[in-house]
Amino acid sequence: MTEVVVSKQIKAVAIDVWNKLASFRGIEEFSPIEKSVTQGEGEGATRTCYLPDGAAIHEVLDKVDNTKMEMQYQITEGPFPISGYLSTVKVEATSDNSCKVTWGCEFETAAEKEMVELFEGFYNVIIDSLETLVNSQN
Repeated sequence: MTEVVVSKQIKAVAIDVWNKLASFRGIEEFSPIEKSVTQGEGEGATRTCYLPDGAAIHEVLDKVDNTKMEMQYQITEGPFPISGYLSTVKVEATSDNSCKVTWGCEFETAAEKEMVELFEGFYNVIIDSLETLVNSQN
């Protein structure tokens, strides 16, 4: 099993960051995803994310804990040479105006180096973009 974890401190209110993530909607606002379509709400919701080249990533939201500001989702199908992808996202308040976002995943792959680089890059962009987006809306 390959594991990737990116944890970053950002200057944004934790609950605002959490609300963006926990909705499982609008990921294209703060990621390299071109567009997304979400069906349902909360646990069991599905999301299809489309990359700029049109490739689709199919995801299912497995767990949402609003008290702990933690969620878990899986990729059920996508263009990456991986299987068993399970991601955990957590937001922790560190002060009134800052928080730590931890985005990690585990998966099986024969292309470990490439997939680790891909997901690390993706999570770094998402967390940085979340900080910008949340602060621009407040």
